[in-house]
This record gives sequence, C-alpha cells and structure tokens, in this order.
Amino acid sequence: MASHRSSSKYLQAAQQLRDNPGQWEAYESTNSCCVLAGPGSGKTKTLVTKLARVLAEDVRTPRGVACITFSNEAARELSRRLRQLGMEQSPQLFVGTVHSFCLLHLLLPFGELAGLPLPFPLKIATENQAARIYKTAAEELRGVGQPTRKDEVDRYRRVNLDRDSKAWTQDPEMAALADAYEEALHKQGLIDFDDIVHYGQRLVNEHDWVLKAVRAKFPVLAVDEYQYLGGALDRIVRRLTVQGGVRLIAVGDVDQSVYGFTGANSELLADLSQLDGIQAIHLTVNYRSGTGIIEVAQRALGKDRGYKSSEPDRQASVQIHKCDEGLQHQAEYAMQTLIPAALASKAGRQLGDIAVLYRNRNVGDVAAIQAVTAGYPFVRIDNAAPYRKVPLTSWVEDCAIWCAGGWKISGPPLRDLQGRWRSFHGGLADRAARDAAARLTGFLWSHRGNGPALGFVEALKDELLGTLIDARGELADQAAHVNNMHKALQPEGVLAGTTKAQLGRRDGAPKQLNLLTLHSAKGTEYDVVIILGLDQGDFPSPNWFDNTLEKMEEARRLFYVGVTRARDEAHLMYSGFRKNQYGKIYRDGPSEFLNGLLP
Repeated sequence: MASHRSSSKYLQAAQQLRDNPGQWEAYESTNSCCVLAGPGSGKTKTLVTKLARVLAEDVRTPRGVACITFSNEAARELSRRLRQLGMEQSPQLFVGTVHSFCLLHLLLPFGELAGLPLPFPLKIATENQAARIYKTAAEELRGVGQPTRKDEVDRYRRVNLDRDSKAWTQDPEMAALADAYEEALHKQGLIDFDDIVHYGQRLVNEHDWVLKAVRAKFPVLAVDEYQYLGGALDRIVRRLTVQGGVRLIAVGDVDQSVYGFTGANSELLADLSQLDGIQAIHLTVNYRSGTGIIEVAQRALGKDRGYKSSEPDRQASVQIHKCDEGLQHQAEYAMQTLIPAALASKAGRQLGDIAVLYRNRNVGDVAAIQAVTAGYPFVRIDNAAPYRKVPLTSWVEDCAIWCAGGWKISGPPLRDLQGRWRSFHGGLADRAARDAAARLTGFLWSHRGNGPALGFVEALKDELLGTLIDARGELADQAAHVNNMHKALQPEGVLAGTTKAQLGRRDGAPKQLNLLTLHSAKGTEYDVVIILGLDQGDFPSPNWFDNTLEKMEEARRLFYVGVTRARDEAHLMYSGFRKNQYGKIYRDGPSEFLNGLLP
C-alpha cells in the first residue's frame, strides 16, 4: 500500500491535473465515474493518478483495487506509471487484462467450488492446440474442407453469451460448430481464452457469493480502454458496480473502438456513461497533436467533438501524397523522401519518433523491404512479428534489459520482476515466495552484461521457466510464445544476433523506425506518422464493403486512430489504384476516407 513517500508523489502528480477541468473532476470524483477521453487527452495520466489516490486514501489492507485493461502491453505501461507514483503490484493491486482478472480472481479460486462444467485443474490450450481441435471437430460435423473459419466461431461465442437463449441458436450452424469445438476442447482437458471470460462472467452473474467475495477483495474496479473489451466484461462490470456496490472508474473513447471483429461493441461504453449513478466526465484537451492534425482528424471521423490542442499555436500539418506507381512507390517515397525530411526538420528528432502505419502485414512486408533498402533499423509490430506480447514474454524482455544494464539506471526495478515472477506461480506462501524471488535474483545477478539474448533466454528456460511451466498448466500458451522468441533468436531466426539490450527494447527504441499496423498503433504517439495504402479497395477493403454500415464506420474509426497518433506531421499515401493477388489492376481512386479531408 501507499507509504508517506508515495503519497507525496501522487499528490505532486495531482497538482498537474488542476488546470484541466475534466481531469480534475475525474480526480476529485468519489462516485462511480465514466471518463470519456479523446486522443492525447492525458487519460492514462489521469487514471493512474486517480488510482494512486484511491489506494492511498480510500481502501485499506487487505482490500484493494483491480484495474483491467485491453492488452498486456497496456497493463505493462499502467504498472510502470503506477510504480513511478510508488504503487507496486501486490495482493492489494491487480493490473492486467480481462483474461488475467477472470482467471486469477474468478476461475482459479471459485470455478471448481461453483461446479463450472470445465476440466480441472485448468489448463489453457495453446493457439496450435485450439486450432487443431477446432479443425477436427468442424470436419467431423461438416466434412473435410468445409468448416467455417475458427475466428468467426470465436466471435459468435463472445457475442452470444447466453447458451440457452434464442440468440445462441439464431444461427444453428454456428452454434453447432461452437458446441462441437467446446466439447472436444474440454474432453482433452483444456480451455481457451474465450472460456476464461465467458465462465468468469457466469461466476459473477450466477453466484451471489462470488459477487460478495470479489467485492470484499476489490471494492474499487477500474477499466481502461472500455470500448475494446466486449459484452462479457460489460456484464461483469454492471453486475459488480450497478448491483454489487463496487465503485467503478471506467475510461474509454467510443471513437477509437476498432475491434468489432473480436466482439467489442462501442455502444456499451456510451450506454454505461448514461446509467444512473455513473458520473460522465469528458476530456477534450489534446496534449499530443497540434491544431492542424486535430481539425483534420475530426473531419476524417465525420464528427466535431470539440477537441482543442493544449498548444493551439504549435505547427502541425496533414499532407496527402499521390505516388503514381503503386504501393511500392508509396513505401519508397516514404523511406527516401519523407523520413529524411522529417529527421532534418526538427533538431534531435530520431527514427524512433517516426511511425509507418498500414492496414495489414502484406503492406508491412513492402514497407519493411524499403526500410532495409534505405538502411533504417526498425521494429515491426504486426502478425509477422516473431513472437506475441504476453505477460511472460514481456517479463523476459524486462529481465533482459535489467541484466543489460537496467539494474544500474532506468530499467524495471528488481522488486517488480520478482513480483511478476511470483504472480506467475499463482500466489505463494511467504517462504516459497521468498525462495522464488531469491532464485530469480541469483539468476539475474549472474547474467548481468549485454551479451547475446539467445544464451540468456536458453538459460532462463532451463533454470527457471521449465519448472514453472510444468507446475502451471494455464501458462502453456504463454510458454509457446517464449518458445517462439527462442526460435527467432536462433542463428537462422529473424532476431539472430540480438543482444539482451535489444531484446529488452523490442517495443521500439530511439534509433529504430516503427512499422506497425493501425490496430497495433492504438495507445502510441509519434512526432511523424506515415500511413500507407490509402487506396479505395485496399483501405477500406472489399471485406468492409461486403459488410454492414457499422463495419464501415469502424474502418473509418481505424483511420481516425492512425491520424491521431501524430504530434507534428501526418502523411497520407495513395496511388489511385490497387492490384489483387493475381496482378489485376482496379482503378478505384483514393480511399473514400480522404474525400474532403483537406480544405
């Protein structure tokens, strides 16, 4: 919990919120509140300062606060900022994804007691295991070569939560596929990530004693990026807060809801903000972008939200560039002309201040080739990334940066690495926790120095992770991503030759250009943003046209997210035509999202 020193840190941070009426209103609120925060509006700063105050003033040991967010990297950033205010992960402070919350604080302690129809002890299927099980079950049901894609069935499971309702059987074929897959999965003693959230919300909604237990442990619940998190979390939140008396701090932006394909629904946040007993607070000052970018972004969105720059006189621009020879020409122009100009236009600007954004990995491949040609080192975040960011891989990265020199200066604190290591074990008694921390400390201390990352990861797997994974079956999927990291570091892998320092900075570094998808860009900010592939039929793609107006609006929001990542410059690239996989050319002009964008 908070000490006097940490209290002074959050009080100092709070003073920086006073001049912003929305931020201060959120900080001062003593009721459940919903903070509707536009891009660059300081919502993370507001949230962590608020959480620090709640921990210091409003809850007492052994009670605490749970903070749920969308991704592991978002949780990592929230934890980092809370540490700066003196707040550490502890039994009284949970910061993690909705899957982590449901697994650690609902399914593991209460699932078997409640008689959930799941195989215990719980073991989470890896992605490959789940894909194989689905393929077999679907082919048995529909025949070889005929099954619906697994991601479509998974979305159906997320959206239709009541299995005995008419909604579940509105598409009998999808329901049958989902039932067959889940039955086959559970017969093999496994669950998947959708099971975790689905049965988590069932525990809270169907068992009053679980509701009381959660409320006793976490009288305050915070949810970041609410617009991303879907119907199951919304049910958990409403049950805990509206019916259960838990105090809610929700933060989000309906205009940045871009994960409808996973089952997220932007209307849930809007509805939540209008509930009786929920204080709606708007953050409208943008601390990131100059006025020129904010005005164009709202035009792109098609809605005037009244956002204003904190520095209205700061220069900021949006430029549209036509490259007549196609996508490769766009990427070449970006690397050979736009990036050198951006580096030269501001003293001290580095490659890490620039991002190239795109819709999918195919465009990313073109961008990567041109970056190599231009001689730019880069970090790439899309489906072509060598491994996925999960809590275990992020922890390995942080251990690497600590060993590479972070222990002396600005790396993650040793106590944080120890705390996360203990959390992977699912909670240990005091002596066991001390022993686990001591083993980790000894390992890290003996591997100090910025040597090859391959040997470090191999040693970590052999000396520590192997025993952990054997004991904790629910970590199998995360262990698979550590194995992917290890494979990528091999002499023939895409990360061959990577040092510990470089592995620890896989999120990007000052001297690396950032290549990432528009979806991956959420939560980031850069001086200069370049968006490739803005040709009608590529973005929005035919897949958007084949679907509903709602999905077209989501594509527009995705474009809006991309533009609003920029502080100083946004460059929008198109050619006026596109090629399909067979080389056929379609001359449909620039993306409709560019229409009327500039005066």
